[in-house]
Amino acid sequence: MSQFAFLQGEWAAVFESAVRAETTVHADPRTACFQARRALELAVRWA
Repeated sequence: MSQFAFLQGEWAAVFESAVRAETTVHADPRTACFQARRALELAVRWA
């Protein structure tokens, strides 16, 4: 279960990037950083 599950219903694109960041944080921190930034940019664009 992802800690970002609350995003899944309304913000699928943000949810997808957040989950990718969450799942790759230990294996590939650079990719996790990229995905976290993408999730944040999508959320800011929405706002």
